[in-house]
Amino acid sequence: MKPEQQVIVYRFQRQDGVAPRHMWGTLDAIAQLDGCAPVMATARRVHRKLLEAGFLFEQVPSLFIHIEETKGESA
Repeated sequence: MKPEQQVIVYRFQRQDGVAPRHMWGTLDAIAQLDGCAPVMATARRVHRKLLEAGFLFEQVPSLFIHIEETKGESA
């Protein structure tokens, strides 16, 4: 995956300590949520096409499938 196609997402939690189990977000997206803060130690890189409004939802079917392209091979 090319670096420009990647984005860093984080787990986050609310002030009351509740953290969504299957939801990750970019710092900008998390900042839009009232009373939520990123868990910085959970950073991971994902393809930007997997995001919806700055959030990644794990175990949710997606139409996007990343396929690495090989260079120099012909069909």
